[in-house]
Amino acid sequence: MALNAAISNPIGDSNDSSPQQLHMLPRGVLIPFTLVTALFFLWGVPNNLNDVLIRQFMKSFSLTRFEAGLVQSAFYLGYFVLAMPAALLMRRFGYKFGFIVGLVLFGSGAFLFWPAALMGRYLYFLAALFVIASGLSFLETASNPFVAQLGDPKTAAQRLNFAQAFNPLGSIGGALIGTVYIFSGTELEKSQISAMQAAHTYSQYLQSETRRVVAPYMILGGVAILWAVLIAFARFPKMAGEVTFEKEEHGHFRDLLRYPSFLLAIFAQFMYVGAQVGTWSYFIQYVQESTHQHEKMAGYLLTGTLAAFGIGRFASSAIMHYIRRTG
Repeated sequence: MALNAAISNPIGDSNDSSPQQLHMLPRGVLIPFTLVTALFFLWGVPNNLNDVLIRQFMKSFSLTRFEAGLVQSAFYLGYFVLAMPAALLMRRFGYKFGFIVGLVLFGSGAFLFWPAALMGRYLYFLAALFVIASGLSFLETASNPFVAQLGDPKTAAQRLNFAQAFNPLGSIGGALIGTVYIFSGTELEKSQISAMQAAHTYSQYLQSETRRVVAPYMILGGVAILWAVLIAFARFPKMAGEVTFEKEEHGHFRDLLRYPSFLLAIFAQFMYVGAQVGTWSYFIQYVQESTHQHEKMAGYLLTGTLAAFGIGRFASSAIMHYIRRTG
């Protein structure tokens, strides 16, 4: 199988058994490793900006909690629809192609927030989020196996944990950016809303609240496109799996269904993501309803929970360096 060949000999035809290979990174791959590791941070930002968007759209579009929750539905639908096509395309064209396509989709979806805000349609924001998540599905599908194969197999887990530890930093950044730059801190009482409606200024207020989401996403889209350009011009090592996939026989997807451990892993991942997304998506509303704090304070508390999550990720990566794997 090509996958076995890629794991046993991840970069080209090198058979060097020197101690250099026992390091986390072999010589000459620092630039691609840095560029790809940054992606773990980058896709964490929109993931937890969604938690802020839910609260913001509840206010700016006068949505129910269920309607605002469609933010996450549209977002993760992008993962569901594009993950397998992304894997097939990268099997044909390579990881670098996947990174570039994913970043272009990511940036394009972020830029769509501008026309969505100008037209003031919630459905258009959902479409933009779907495009963003479609791009992220490429990035996540490519990044983990790329990092795992970018060096000695004995240090693959260390590389993965190091790279993945930057994902919660992106999540922290997303929640903090949303709290500072999207939340206005203005939350109207019913009497104030009635007064503004009588003065015909309420719709103007809602429009201003809707447009607060534009600037962060414009910047995020610009960073994504810039990173696509950097990756396009960077020299990436050729992975063994990218060279030999046309010559070797691959198994079929349906063969995986014969393994109970694979099916249980899918179920565990489904439950984990559901619990995580469900908790953080409504954390801000929970804090406001339970403690009567304003939206910015609730956003800062959300950021604190993500910071604790990030500390745990970095700590586990460091611990794995000292604890030998058994079995």
